Amino acid sequence: MATLQADKVWSKIEENCQRVALDNELVPPGQTFQLTADQQRGIRELRERLDAGETRILLKAPTGSGKTEVFFRTTIGQVLSKGGYVVVLVPTRDLARQQANYLAERLPDSDRQVVQMHAGIPPRTRRDQFEWIRRGEVQIVVGSALILQNAGYRWMLNDASLVVVDDVNAFDEDEDLRHLHGVKSPTLFVTATPEAVGRFLRREGAMDNPVLLTQMPFDSPKTIVHEERGEWGENPFKQLDRAHALIEDHIGRGSRIYIISRTRSRVPIMAQYVQDRYGVPVSILHGEMADSAEHAKRFSGKGKGGRDGHQMTGNNATEDRVSMMRQFRQNSPAILVATNLVGSGLDVPMADLVVITDSDHFGVAEIEQLLGRVGRRERSSDAFLVRGTSASPPQ
Repeated sequence: MATLQADKVWSKIEENCQRVALDNELVPPGQTFQLTADQQRGIRELRERLDAGETRILLKAPTGSGKTEVFFRTTIGQVLSKGGYVVVLVPTRDLARQQANYLAERLPDSDRQVVQMHAGIPPRTRRDQFEWIRRGEVQIVVGSALILQNAGYRWMLNDASLVVVDDVNAFDEDEDLRHLHGVKSPTLFVTATPEAVGRFLRREGAMDNPVLLTQMPFDSPKTIVHEERGEWGENPFKQLDRAHALIEDHIGRGSRIYIISRTRSRVPIMAQYVQDRYGVPVSILHGEMADSAEHAKRFSGKGKGGRDGHQMTGNNATEDRVSMMRQFRQNSPAILVATNLVGSGLDVPMADLVVITDSDHFGVAEIEQLLGRVGRRERSSDAFLVRGTSASPPQ
């Protein structure tokens, strides 16, 4: 009976995956969604190591290799074989929403439930979700660093069938990751750049024998990286002008475009500049925006609501994180002006250009993550980096 039930769940997941793949341009019309041989091998290896009782496992996978699908299927396999629930930890609320939606879209009619746990979810709803989890009504919890930072939430980690830490390199080792040391549940760490938190992963015993993904799901042309040297202290408008020809070209193709600012204070003024110049839908995203219109109203005047508790700054009721990302996803061409927050895993179909202003401000791993936001389809993609504007001033 258990095998029959599991077969029904997997059958429904395959049906949902095909629908989602077509809706999100993951496969051309008329084609069937299929896992790559590399993804199938990765899922099999993870399953075997979990069944063998390993408690700390590293999945090393380059950006765009389909690692989310791999750990999603590993998660479902763990729930079906061990029961209980799985906790998926991600570094930001925006990524928590994206990953929760990714999983939920593949689970309709499967009798498997997904909930989100982060500061954008009202406290009363979070308390209700605690009870649903304890009663066995929830199978997947997707949460932000809030779960690690709040001692009252960490029981979810020890009681889970599996803990998945996605983009582990983006968590703060001292503030966040230290709370994972000693967690009883088997834990899967997922990253493209494990060296960024190598000390932690070695201490946990996950670094030396990783499960590796190397094959990309799409035969994507390599992203062409353009670098131009600006002047030290150059204003963001002149930096954007340097990328004008590429921006115009990609707008003509119907692309979605990321423009990266090194500070959140510059995001709205850069957004207004490109809105006036190009006349396409422009969204903004930074860490101190409200999650939703309801979230903005709830914290209005309280000085709360940023990254799991930091002060929130508001522009107007329409400029919340959820509505801005929805606008960006639903329009083509479209532009998203953001901080490097988008580097932590946000995946948008047909995003084909990233413009990084003040690129010397970002580290090598951050640049790699930002470049990974484009070049995920058969379409050609570009990255434009402005150098020499924010390093040490000339002597």
